[in-house]
Amino acid sequence: MKFLELLFTFVVGLFLITSIAGFVLDRPILISYAYSDSMTPTLEKGDLFFINPFSKGDVNDIIVFKMNNEWTVHRVYAKDYEGYITKGDNNVATDQQEDKNPKIAQDAVIGEVVTIGGEPLKIPRAGDYIKDLSKKSSNLYIAIVFLVLGAILLTTSGKERKKKGKRKYIRVKFKTLYAVTASLIVAVLILSMMLSWGTLTFSYSSTLASGQREGWYLPGSTFEKELTLENNAIYPFLYFVEAQGDRVEILGEKSFKIPGNNKEKIKVRVSVPEDTRVYGEKINIYAYLPILPEGTLTKLYRVSPYLPFVAYLAEASFFLALLYFAVGTGNEDIVRYRLHRSRIFNKLRESVGL
Repeated sequence: MKFLELLFTFVVGLFLITSIAGFVLDRPILISYAYSDSMTPTLEKGDLFFINPFSKGDVNDIIVFKMNNEWTVHRVYAKDYEGYITKGDNNVATDQQEDKNPKIAQDAVIGEVVTIGGEPLKIPRAGDYIKDLSKKSSNLYIAIVFLVLGAILLTTSGKERKKKGKRKYIRVKFKTLYAVTASLIVAVLILSMMLSWGTLTFSYSSTLASGQREGWYLPGSTFEKELTLENNAIYPFLYFVEAQGDRVEILGEKSFKIPGNNKEKIKVRVSVPEDTRVYGEKINIYAYLPILPEGTLTKLYRVSPYLPFVAYLAEASFFLALLYFAVGTGNEDIVRYRLHRSRIFNKLRESVGL
């Protein structure tokens, strides 16, 4: 029984971690689902499938890759030194026919679909539920749901589940409450950083009447502008700034730490387009609590703005787990409520002779 419980814990934990990482990074990790009918009947739209991230696939294998900024699951039709030629089982033409798309490089493949006897290992239509949930919630909220549900699953023993139907008490154990509370703490930590993200915007006009009003500039000219970034929180944040488009260049450092209730000036250089009209520019702002080394945060950010959150999750989980084992408790009931049948229910039983 111990082995089965450990196996169950491992499987749930693995699913939990990969689900959170997948939703945060917005990429499939170990599991995904078919977004369209292009692989019918092998994979119907909404079918959930499993991914082997250690395999890049070969001819006739089904692989997962990104094409036209969308995650795609198609079969390898052929390959050469340039990469894979891919095709959906339900499509007439390959993805690369008439140079519609470039060949898929091996580095762009994130894994091969797990198959048994040549057929994908799948859960029919399970992806539809994930899709419906993602329409109603942001990726972060979905990750929080997985985090809390996973914590409850991981702290419920097999024996307790078997006796669930015979219980006369509602019991909440310390380890369950601790896991849920810890999950919420981590979720709030990540959410507080996400809420600090935003954009700095400004507008200007490309016009031959340059100089007659503030913000009017000659077509083809350049100008410099100062923007103010404020940290209204009481604690410091490490900020990364990133210009949208190629008309704006950030001068100076693109990352800096701002103490609580302080501000920082950002200087930008703008290349005014030749077309005469009003233009709007945006500077993306990403904020992180400096609880990881700045160098580590910078490296993670360069891979993906969401990747530092995975590191925060791992670090927080590690220290919370250490604290849990240091306390040395877990199976004690901290809430115990006895269930009583109502008088109405008892009278109903008597009336039917039960």
